Amino acid sequence: MVKRRGLPQPGELVIVKISKINPHSAFAYLEEYGTEGMIHISEVSSGWVKDIRNFVKVGQTGVAKVMRIEDNHISLSLKRVDRNQENNKTKEYRLNQRAEKMLQMTAQAMKKTLEKAYEEVGFDLQDSFGSLYEGFKAALVNPQLLKERGVPEKWIEQMKIVAERTIVQKEFEFKARLFVKTYKPNGINIIKKILSAAEEDGLEVKYIAAPEYLVKYKSMNAKKGEREFVEKLEKLKSKDVEASFETIER
Repeated sequence: MVKRRGLPQPGELVIVKISKINPHSAFAYLEEYGTEGMIHISEVSSGWVKDIRNFVKVGQTGVAKVMRIEDNHISLSLKRVDRNQENNKTKEYRLNQRAEKMLQMTAQAMKKTLEKAYEEVGFDLQDSFGSLYEGFKAALVNPQLLKERGVPEKWIEQMKIVAERTIVQKEFEFKARLFVKTYKPNGINIIKKILSAAEEDGLEVKYIAAPEYLVKYKSMNAKKGEREFVEKLEKLKSKDVEASFETIER
């Protein structure tokens, strides 16, 4: 079970499991925080609720929003979570379940318990990167970030090994229609030189029909890759040719 330290913050979305039902409220166990919260009957559904048992069952799991915390008493709401928020939180939780298994594998390799791993690095990864999974992704693509956040090198090394075996990185592909023409006497050679430079810069260029080309670029980072792609396309423009491009939506 994925753990987080302390208590959730008001407005936070949490994974809950209904543990008890009263006539006008239900109690739910917050899976990540190891504590209980209460859902008032008015926060179960946006419509009128005559019988709370028609909307929640003991053992039912879902996503709730933290409304208030007073003297460690947590008030929750089900009706204030829309479908998109529920899907995103559920997806995030499943990723962190995977990450917890990765943390356990890392701990075993270092002859430590999962509880000890949480104490030494797990909770700090959540605080620094927002989640265990993002912490392991950082270990894979930029271990220096973990070092800067104070994660011991022995943990970083083993986390990277586990992440390399476990995380399959998605590759993003960007496409654009490139138009290049020139009226110079040696225009063909100029265009060939420009396209050759583009390929050396990591772009894949395919001839369509003069003056049009299909250009592709691949990256493991969606936002950074998109920015790099446009920058590389802009570099193709010069005083010797007329060059323009239209990006193709992915």
